[in-house]
Amino acid sequence: MANRMTSARFVGRAGQLAELEAALHDAVDKRSSLVLVAGESGVGKSRLLDELTGRARERGALVLVGDCVELGEGELPYAPLIGALRPLLRDGHPALDALPDPLRVALTAVLPGLGNRVGNGRDASQSSVFEALLALLEALSEERLVLLAIEDLHWSDSSTRHFLSFLSRTLCGERILVVGTYRSDELHRRHPLRPLLAELTRDPDTRLVELPAFTREELAEQLESILAAAPDAGLLERIWHRSEGNALFTEEILAAGLDGRGPLPPTLSDALMLRVEQLSPTAQDVLRWLSCQTSVDHELLAEVTGLDSDALLDALREATASHILEASAEGTYAYRHALLREVVHDDLLPGERTRFHGVLARALEDRIEGGDAGAHITAQAAHHWMAAGDQSAALAAAVRAGEAAERVDAYAEAHALF
Repeated sequence: MANRMTSARFVGRAGQLAELEAALHDAVDKRSSLVLVAGESGVGKSRLLDELTGRARERGALVLVGDCVELGEGELPYAPLIGALRPLLRDGHPALDALPDPLRVALTAVLPGLGNRVGNGRDASQSSVFEALLALLEALSEERLVLLAIEDLHWSDSSTRHFLSFLSRTLCGERILVVGTYRSDELHRRHPLRPLLAELTRDPDTRLVELPAFTREELAEQLESILAAAPDAGLLERIWHRSEGNALFTEEILAAGLDGRGPLPPTLSDALMLRVEQLSPTAQDVLRWLSCQTSVDHELLAEVTGLDSDALLDALREATASHILEASAEGTYAYRHALLREVVHDDLLPGERTRFHGVLARALEDRIEGGDAGAHITAQAAHHWMAAGDQSAALAAAVRAGEAAERVDAYAEAHALF
């Protein structure tokens, strides 16, 4: 009997991994490059990136990983870069203090906590912010190989996209590899990522790695690792036809029944919801709240759900044990996969969605009034007011968030908010 729904063994992807390792080897030899990993939702982009980052760490590389987040019209400026670089600030990395003062001040646009030591960089131009980021990466690469990985570029903010464009034109002889992943099935004709992809893929130093669905043989290997035994021909055939080689879909079909015979979910959303609906009502309610925000700290979750401490902890334990939620080292909770959050949020009733976003907006307003008025939290509040349908509150919050975005030179985000 399987005791997990994810393969412990890395399956297939030999050609794609070889191409990524070739780029890593080039970076060791000071031939920096950028790699884009594309594939449909649930096909295994994150697993491939995990394999690469693990091998990079074995080589002694510094691995910096950041995630883009979806907030509708309320973009979070530099969101993945903040996530990637925050550990350097937390650990007090000497490369931060070694930067010249003007660059350190400009860097506060991405690392606000640095401002406690060097002042506020609100007047720094976006070009100076980019120069500061480049200088930091170059300084880090002088010590050892640097792998900067950014997931879910289809949700990337304008400032991050511009910085990637800047990096592609300026990196030349550093020990730096930049890898970005995106969902190819998210890119409609007017998607803001498309112009950047067109620009980047014209560069000979940019590699595009496309991830197809598993072949039947690779699916059999995935099933064998999950089940700890080779699947019989009937099970393999059932899963093959139902999952169409999508790695995440396969996991969810098995989670609904190890024989693969459960009611056929017509879409991946249905398969994901089966996992959620098997939990207790309290755990499901917590998951609904969590679906309204990318990640939530324990205090905010306790405030909006109204659950007592024991009930909330029990629900969180149940959801994490079911591999639906993950707890971060920073004390926040998030869905194991972005698709899980999406389908739960889509399943909310209209009135339920409006109420949840309204409660979250008011809770964030309390934090803003308490002095936490940075670009990220103000953008989140604006997003929740808009999602709650409160147009007057959304207007005021969007203006405030636009002004906060301007202060960190995120002018495109400010323009969208205004």
